[in-house]
Amino acid sequence: MMNEMTMSRAAFVAGAGAAACALAGCSGTTGGAKAASTADAACVDDNANVTVYAAINLAGADLVRLLKHQNYEWQGENVGYGAVDDAGFFAFTFSKVSDDVDELANSAIPLSESEYEELEPGGGDENIAILLSVGGYTKGERALIGAIGDAAMVQEKCTIDDTQYWLVKALDGHRYVIMADDTEDDGDSAHDIYIYNEAFIRTGYLSGGDQIDIDELWSRLANAS
Repeated sequence: MMNEMTMSRAAFVAGAGAAACALAGCSGTTGGAKAASTADAACVDDNANVTVYAAINLAGADLVRLLKHQNYEWQGENVGYGAVDDAGFFAFTFSKVSDDVDELANSAIPLSESEYEELEPGGGDENIAILLSVGGYTKGERALIGAIGDAAMVQEKCTIDDTQYWLVKALDGHRYVIMADDTEDDGDSAHDIYIYNEAFIRTGYLSGGDQIDIDELWSRLANAS
């Protein structure tokens, strides 16, 4: 059983805040699709990071198996899985849907270790957000390009200020908005990639409380770029 708590991962607050700020000025096999496997080359990038492809296409038990194979270790609910070079994988959900963003933030619940194993790919129809931290890249955009896993998933891209937004489609047809700040460093720090599924977007957290769908969110992002 998950307990309600105030979200403690400041990175998530900042990541979602970036999307909301950008929009502030804007008024197995499923259906015959190929099933993902931990053996897919797209699951791990050249820097041994687990990729966006793996995050949105692997069922929870397979994803956890891959994380452990890549030497990610469970660090507790408020951190998720962590590895060397600050690489990591963290997921949370909301206990409610609200037009009050502060109320939403206060209802954030990080997933327990067992709940990672029970996840549908990318969270399925549950409102799940994922923070994927990847090491070995000198710029946020390069991290996105390198850690996407399979570029064929990318449907559209836009840039708002120094933040990259991509609309991607998983093998089962579910779509996600992913984002990363295009910061630059010497490659010693991990870059954060935020992954938001359609159910999470409908909570209103990324749109100032407006409970919109992924098409409307992407329209607002594209118009703001």
